[in-house]
Amino acid sequence: MAAAMKAQKTGLLELRVTVDRWIRVLATLTEDTLTVNPGEGGEEPVKASPSPVGAINGDPPNLSSSPVPETITNVKRTVRVTKQDVGGLGISIKGGRENKMPILISKIFKGLAADQTEALYVGDAILSVNGYDLREATHDEAVQALKKTGKEVILEVKYIKEMSAFFKSSGSPGAALPWESPPSTPQKAAEPSPAEVKEPRTIPLKMCQVLRKQCPPDTENRYFEVTSCNRKSSVFLRAKDPAMAQSWYNAIQAGVASLVPRVKEELKSMQPGMEVKHLGWITEQVAQGPEKPVLAVLTDKDLLLYQSMPENKDSLSNPSKSHPLITTRLVHSGPGKTSPLLDSELSFGLRSGTKQGVETHVFRVASAKELSTWTHLLVEGCHNAAELIKEVTTACSWNGKDCTLGVHIDEGFTLFTEEMGIRKSILLQQPFERLRMSSDDGVRMMFLDFGGPEAEIQLDLHCCPKTIVFIIHSFLSAKVKRLGLLA
Repeated sequence: MAAAMKAQKTGLLELRVTVDRWIRVLATLTEDTLTVNPGEGGEEPVKASPSPVGAINGDPPNLSSSPVPETITNVKRTVRVTKQDVGGLGISIKGGRENKMPILISKIFKGLAADQTEALYVGDAILSVNGYDLREATHDEAVQALKKTGKEVILEVKYIKEMSAFFKSSGSPGAALPWESPPSTPQKAAEPSPAEVKEPRTIPLKMCQVLRKQCPPDTENRYFEVTSCNRKSSVFLRAKDPAMAQSWYNAIQAGVASLVPRVKEELKSMQPGMEVKHLGWITEQVAQGPEKPVLAVLTDKDLLLYQSMPENKDSLSNPSKSHPLITTRLVHSGPGKTSPLLDSELSFGLRSGTKQGVETHVFRVASAKELSTWTHLLVEGCHNAAELIKEVTTACSWNGKDCTLGVHIDEGFTLFTEEMGIRKSILLQQPFERLRMSSDDGVRMMFLDFGGPEAEIQLDLHCCPKTIVFIIHSFLSAKVKRLGLLA
């Protein structure tokens, strides 16, 4: 049993129970689980002194509440803040373009840099930081701008009296978040009660997701989050320094990795024909809405995406998305060049040929090692799928005659008619080596140019040609791989 297992790692961490409230917990890592235990007095907020920006728990005694002069309302001011070695700026911010609000100072922590200026107030809108305009910034953009500042920070601000009162309301954006915040993680409907806070929380390591997190406004990179494989529970934790956070992250990741062979066997027992090459959590980046964490399972023929770990044969057979490798190609790995979505260096992009056309998907991973692994296995998987499948056929029309197009990795292109599933007559046959060019209209027509007397042939596929076009590309790429021309 997990409870009887020898602890692999133990130590004191802090658990976030609300957006501004942390409690000290004893974290214990075994071969199978991560457990955080508040123990006696666990409901008391952590008293850290001094704390980094955002680390103070937000209880009223820790907050500055200097009276605001009437003369500064709606007047632009410039304030110079000198960051402290510990504690950063010492403010919390809220708002942003996505909330239809300016970037606003929601809290000022006593004794820290902003408080020491005696010139900043809760309700100040931050118009710019070191000359960088924040008036149309999202919350995340503002966090990044504040994070990148040096020791000396020039803030252009304007006090908005109405906003100061608004922060006292529980309805303000970000005012009451559950202990699993930020929003990208599973959320509960209500804050935990003191009794719930005292109870130990255990996350099974089997295919759990562990991420290093940045938690505005703290910029010291001391956070990590662990989410169970069924996405039903998570813990958001803070270490005393970045080195300790990384140590815990590495230890948990190692524990998860050690259980992967067991997981593969479990999946194979659910579906005996499935050969799992690799699996792990990746994050899908989308044009609209929040990022989506997905469990990616790479088999010998498909990339399967699940919202949570499959628990039985039925859920394993019904992924939320399936990308056949033979119709999927890797189009980028690393920093994005053109799309605004590709803003992470730890991302890769896939394109798939489907009956609806070409789909593009961008995924982000947590480390350079994961990026290298997924990149290599996806390219290799496409080639192996082509070698495994060898041939595909599709109905088409050529010169007004209904027939079938067969594409074989070794024998090339064949147009034929069939009767009762048996090939009756061959209308045309060409090897891959004769193919000079291929193109399509994106609707139903595909054009193959073999040169010679036939020149270009036009095939009506009766549906979007992108699927067969991508398969032809995969066969060609696999043939080039055979020649040793691809690393």
